[in-house]
Amino acid sequence: MTTMTPTRVSLLALALALASGGSLVASWTGSPAWAAELVPAGGAGVRKRREPPPPVIPTQEVHAAQRAYEARNYQSAVAQAKAALNKNERYTPAMLIMAKAYFKLGKYEWVKTLGEMMKNAGASEAERSDIYQMLALMEVEKKNTPGAIELLHKAVAASPDNAVLWNNLGAQYLVAKNYREAGPALERAVQLQPAFAKAHLNLGSAYRGVKQYDKALAEYKRALSLFPRYSDAVYNLAILYLDAEKMPDGDTTAKLNTAVAYLQRYKEMLTGVGQPVPPEADAYLAEAQEGIKKEQKRIERQKKQEERDRQRAAKKTADDAKKPGPAGAPAASARPASPAGYPASPAGYPASPAGYPARPASGYSAPGAAAAPTPAAPPPESRTERWQ
Repeated sequence: MTTMTPTRVSLLALALALASGGSLVASWTGSPAWAAELVPAGGAGVRKRREPPPPVIPTQEVHAAQRAYEARNYQSAVAQAKAALNKNERYTPAMLIMAKAYFKLGKYEWVKTLGEMMKNAGASEAERSDIYQMLALMEVEKKNTPGAIELLHKAVAASPDNAVLWNNLGAQYLVAKNYREAGPALERAVQLQPAFAKAHLNLGSAYRGVKQYDKALAEYKRALSLFPRYSDAVYNLAILYLDAEKMPDGDTTAKLNTAVAYLQRYKEMLTGVGQPVPPEADAYLAEAQEGIKKEQKRIERQKKQEERDRQRAAKKTADDAKKPGPAGAPAASARPASPAGYPASPAGYPASPAGYPARPASGYSAPGAAAAPTPAAPPPESRTERWQ
């Protein structure tokens, strides 16, 4: 049996490939290195296919673009990113820096175009999430909250461990007043980044929206503990005490006094750093102070009503005691006889002083009676810091 040499095997494979219409290059795929040196009959040399050169990595240009972007020199960042793309037109990190710079410059159409280019060039999941977030922010500026929420869902799907994206998604749910959807997104944000003060602030607002006031209180205080000069956390604490139906640490007067203290502290924090105080802060402060006065008046009216009720009950008891009993029974004396030497008191007790009706005309019912329903004012809105 004749043993075929490697040369003869390779030539045979070449001949079969040519006979079947295959290409010369394809016939050598997987051939050993020495096969490229073979010369078939006819004298024509067989050249090995040249591999394309490895892509250029424009590291220097990309670093320069990133430094310019961080220095807020966005035009220079665009120029450096273009220089990087001139060396490698499919280099997605350079495209991303350019898109971010164009976003800061307000050239949103370029952001969209670069987003499509990055997608076609095989951008990573993290790069795509950055693009989705920029597109979402563009929708926020247009007041398109549903569109922003949809894009942020794509962003967190592409980068599920990014706490900033989860916070931004939750903040947009707060804008839409969808507190039940906001809660889980913000809980995920603080789970991923426990020291994220803004996420704790927004989570407190989500809890407040579903009337879980004890949880809201804990989250606002957590945000303030992480950032002691966090004026928005102080403001939200004031609003929480102002409009919550009931707080666990005091009655209505104590609740409103706490709101006043936080609002005054908020104003002091702003004026201390030269920032203007928003007009709503003064409006809420006046509302809380007026609420304290009303509550004090209500308590006074209630006490007076209770005293009148006691007087009426005492009079009725006295009147009942003076009524004659059954026939043949001695009449009961309402009161013991006056001691010797003292004049007898006039019979009975005087009626209630003139001018006090049986029920106050103010709308407050006597204790134990059902109060007439009054329309509730809409609760004040919390401030939320939406974006990192």
